[in-house]
Amino acid sequence: MRLLISNLNRFTTATHLANLLLPFGLVSSARIMMNAQNGLSEGVALVEMEYKAGQIVISELNNSRFMNYYISVEETISTNKSKRFKSHA
Repeated sequence: MRLLISNLNRFTTATHLANLLLPFGLVSSARIMMNAQNGLSEGVALVEMEYKAGQIVISELNNSRFMNYYISVEETISTNKSKRFKSHA
């Protein structure tokens, strides 16, 4: 399952996300979206993990507080990457 996690603290790293999600299941990838023009975090991440674990993450972590921000967690579908963003793993 691919998850879209938004409203992240700009200092959040892929390692922070992986550590947050690890208790729910194996994280196969975690990418923070960075603005291609200025290199700063957009506060959005794409995470891939097993489907059942992803469902639990959505129900447990959506609207929860992480690094002093209330994050949004939802399922997203695979599409071509936007030209506006580049990922930073």
